[in-house]
Amino acid sequence: MKKLMLPEKGIVCACIKTSMGWLAYAVSSKGLKECRFMFETKKDAEDTLKAIFNENELHSDESVSEKWSELFVKYFAGKLKSFAKTPLDTSSWTDFSKKVYGAVKSIPYGRTASYGAVASYLGNEKASRAVGNALKRNPVPPIVPCHRVIAADKELCGFSANGGLDLKLKMIEMERSNP
Repeated sequence: MKKLMLPEKGIVCACIKTSMGWLAYAVSSKGLKECRFMFETKKDAEDTLKAIFNENELHSDESVSEKWSELFVKYFAGKLKSFAKTPLDTSSWTDFSKKVYGAVKSIPYGRTASYGAVASYLGNEKASRAVGNALKRNPVPPIVPCHRVIAADKELCGFSANGGLDLKLKMIEMERSNP
């Protein structure tokens, strides 16, 4: 895949149909700023971005969105296993969120970890609830793969993306079936 392009100014937004529904994303000059999924219609996906951003900031640019869209389609087809080199716009993230998202990004494709394990990795095994709260505000799933974080008893819990726990399970199963 060719290098992902970034806009020189403003925020490029686009929607793409994936194997699990419509996905909407926004890219700034620093990297991916927002990603929301899985919507039944393109309009629902577009409306989500319009609710997050000032509509005057948003524009389309196929030279930027083409490779980003390809990235998401490949991931949801089980053909892309890592987002390690994907640029992210972290300018609105808290320091704690940056630590949590970094830890979660290290969970390998097709594997899971508990909220407590992520908290322990960060140096405070009692911070599992804070980890969950940070992941609830994750602006860039699946790049920060919060679907890979589960309860200590290995049960699914806490997935705020459209589709809820059913989608979380589908994503885990998709990854496990494409090692």
